[in-house]
Amino acid sequence: MLLRIRHVHWVLADQMLVSGCNFILAIIYARALGPTAFGIYALISLAQQYFVSVSVSMVANPLVTRAPHVDDGEERISLIAASLSAQFVTSGALALLALLGLSVCLSTGVAGISVLAVLGLTASSFALPLLEWSRKLCFLNRDGAALLSLDALTYSPILIAAFLLARSGSMTLDLGVLLWGAASVPVAIGAAVRLRFPCSLPAARSFLVQNWRLARDFVVPFQAQWLGSQGIVYLAAPVVGAAGIGAYRSISGLLGFTNAIGTTLDNMMPIRFAEVYRAGGSAALRKYATRFAAGVIGVWALLLLPLALFAEPIVQVFLGSAYTTYAEILWPQALYVLILFASRVAIYHDRARLQTRRIAVSALIGSAVSTLPVILLTSEFGAIGLAWSTALGALSALLYLVFGMIDDIRRG
Repeated sequence: MLLRIRHVHWVLADQMLVSGCNFILAIIYARALGPTAFGIYALISLAQQYFVSVSVSMVANPLVTRAPHVDDGEERISLIAASLSAQFVTSGALALLALLGLSVCLSTGVAGISVLAVLGLTASSFALPLLEWSRKLCFLNRDGAALLSLDALTYSPILIAAFLLARSGSMTLDLGVLLWGAASVPVAIGAAVRLRFPCSLPAARSFLVQNWRLARDFVVPFQAQWLGSQGIVYLAAPVVGAAGIGAYRSISGLLGFTNAIGTTLDNMMPIRFAEVYRAGGSAALRKYATRFAAGVIGVWALLLLPLALFAEPIVQVFLGSAYTTYAEILWPQALYVLILFASRVAIYHDRARLQTRRIAVSALIGSAVSTLPVILLTSEFGAIGLAWSTALGALSALLYLVFGMIDDIRRG
């Protein structure tokens, strides 16, 4: 019990670090680049986040789903070592895709794209997925101190360099992208090397083959969720322009601290839910999920309400006058965050019972509801249409999960 309490304290400290750094970086980048350049940067960073999501779905999530059910110590170590091999292969493939994709943008003369941006995205597309795997392992092992160390070493140089570049007026789009690659590569490789696990292509192939069903059921919902919440930005870009994308991403970034908290929950709670289900069965799991949902939804409803009511002054203070005309985006974005936290509880419940198919279907429904009306909504309402599209999609996915849980209860 004492070890668990200490782990929670480390995780909370890490949560504060990540939330604070992401919040400050979003403000620095948005102010220094302006809505248009920040919009192009946002499109690049979305691709970066997509690669991380693919990697987590294929390697890290199958690892943390299977590991709590493995009692034998040697078998557990072999599982982790094989997943690390798979992670190196996956990271390498994603880096190659990033190199090819942004090189095409460079050759076609996309504004703000340079060789530095290509190198930065390639490096971060390799390192950030590997770093996320290391973070998942820290949660699995309840090693909060190592988790905090990883994030501090990653964020500190980015934050310092971004502040100095912005203060001197030297911040550019390509330098902003390069910072992530330069900071994440040494930390990610160092974290993997310290484990001293043997890595090989046969081990990577074995892990991917054995866990392809789990990976499939994670890939579908995570990619569908990405399309419905992030990928639709690419669909809306021709309608609202780079400035509209920059405004949407910068204002939603004001709620970025919730992403870090959500990630912390995603790393901790699936393991906890699996332990509850293993010890007490379906009844104990439902009771635990209900209590947890009441606390999460209640707290975030109280915190997000002021953000919606005082949107314009908040945007003015943090982002400046260039963004105040888009301040109304904050309200539907706050609603979207609240729905996501409610959905997380339902997902943890189904993951604990290994009912990942329902999660996949809910993500597809949410993605469809978000994606289909986005062009119409953005044409009619501008950038705020993006926020309403994501909120409607998230609500549809949540309702599907809730009705599925109710159906399970009726069936006994």
